[in-house]
Amino acid sequence: MSLLEGEPQRLPELFIAAPIEEWPQPRLVLGVTGAPGSGKSSLTDQLIAEYRQRFPDKRIGVIAVDPSSPFTGGAVLGDRVRMMRHSTDPMIFIRSLASRGHLGGLSLGVKGVLRVMGLIGCDVVFLETVGVGQSEVEVARVADMVMIVLAPGQGDSIQMLKAGLMEIGDLFVINKADKEGANHLHSTLLSALSFDNPTVVQEHHDEVVESLTADPELEDAVLARRRPEKPDVYLVSAVERTGIGDLVTGLEKRAERSRSTWISRRDEAVYDEVREAVFEQVRRNVEEMLTRGGEEQNALGRILSGETTVENFSADLIRRTARAVHAPTEAGPQQ
Repeated sequence: MSLLEGEPQRLPELFIAAPIEEWPQPRLVLGVTGAPGSGKSSLTDQLIAEYRQRFPDKRIGVIAVDPSSPFTGGAVLGDRVRMMRHSTDPMIFIRSLASRGHLGGLSLGVKGVLRVMGLIGCDVVFLETVGVGQSEVEVARVADMVMIVLAPGQGDSIQMLKAGLMEIGDLFVINKADKEGANHLHSTLLSALSFDNPTVVQEHHDEVVESLTADPELEDAVLARRRPEKPDVYLVSAVERTGIGDLVTGLEKRAERSRSTWISRRDEAVYDEVREAVFEQVRRNVEEMLTRGGEEQNALGRILSGETTVENFSADLIRRTARAVHAPTEAGPQQ
């Protein structure tokens, strides 16, 4: 995992030992995302406890991605602290990763770490992301399902739903149900989702949800993504441990229905992962050539002075990189 985090371009080497279709994979990869302070880590902690109780013989994996400092490059990795009670459980493996400034809230090594989670026999993997708002949507490319965690008291909840999260959510969880405003946020969300799925309100709640004024922008956001299934909505409290059982039951039902679809999608994703590995290696090669000899500032200064254009300089840089990469081969066999 450490190797793939530092050198994600080596991910394809994993698949040499066994055919793609024989590679062990988790049964469920759940992406957990949402705004900072919504209680993602506390909720994940409770989900782990519930899964361990229901499936004591199954191994659980957790990938917790924390934001990196733009100055030092380090990360607090505080999500691990909130899950310390599971640290001595041999059936739970928690891996913390730093986002390393990657905009999607996920470091490039996450996909490699996830593949290794399958290799060590993890049945369920929770992928908890940074929670940076609009750029969080990349998690939808990795997880089987994306769970959006919301909480009352975080300002304009409708604005938060517009910020790219509404489109990627397969299920929504209103956390901190014990706090004031949770029921109102729950009703607002159900009303918004009913634009796309009129039955979602009746299916999840017996009580009549108060009709709210339609927000045109929110309606557009809902309609922008047609999910294979209508999104589920749950009201829970990680602190009081209420609603967790219903949430896990809902996750298991959907996992049972969608298992074959997820496996097919993961097999297809292997080629995208290899493609990203190729681009990552190219990026590293070009960056090394640009910074070689400390001439980067002078080279970029030629663009600023008008001596060359970005297009011409880039083409020349790529040609020089290609010659440098092939130089050892032409001189003799590489050690």
